[in-house]
Amino acid sequence: MIHRLLFPLIVSLTSLMLTSCATVGQRVITEPVGWAADQEKRQQIKIWEIRGRLGVQTENNGGTMDIIWKQSEEEFSIRLIAPLGAGTYLIQGDDDLAEIRFPDGQKKTLSNIDDVFSSTLEIDLSANAVKDWIRGLPAAALPVENISWNEQGLLETVRQSGWNVEMKKYTGNEILLPHVIYLSRDDNSDIDVRLVLRQWLVDN
Repeated sequence: MIHRLLFPLIVSLTSLMLTSCATVGQRVITEPVGWAADQEKRQQIKIWEIRGRLGVQTENNGGTMDIIWKQSEEEFSIRLIAPLGAGTYLIQGDDDLAEIRFPDGQKKTLSNIDDVFSSTLEIDLSANAVKDWIRGLPAAALPVENISWNEQGLLETVRQSGWNVEMKKYTGNEILLPHVIYLSRDDNSDIDVRLVLRQWLVDN
């Protein structure tokens, strides 16, 4: 909030009103001009690959692993690679069905792909929601409880179904994509998820 102490009162009040309805610190709380068009552009990113580091902390355990997620329209594969040769989770499927191969070689078939992360990381986190968040979008299947954008008009924070999502460090050429994403919950302070993307590949 901006205060202009030595200006005439009418100017100060006008400035305060305009500023308070537009930003909170660096965050824009009113929908930026062009946001609808930007959303549509991001929704068209349907063939992509990310490589990065995933950190998960829960009440009972925690750790980090490499993540390689390849998406081609409805089909996807996700590799979660544990450090020090501890093994790899391989998840492959489409919008209707997914199969998980665990580090010990066992396999599990899921009829709901939103259960991918609960089956591998023991955390109730929707895979479809993550797929939207990493593209800089609110999750389409979840209600938006709160939302804000940065000064560039890019999604910065969104609260959906109890998840607080914070996007940082957008980079890219034709379209800017988040490279650091923090996830937390107000109802469970023990849960902390951090996704740091080292590489974004997009096929237009």
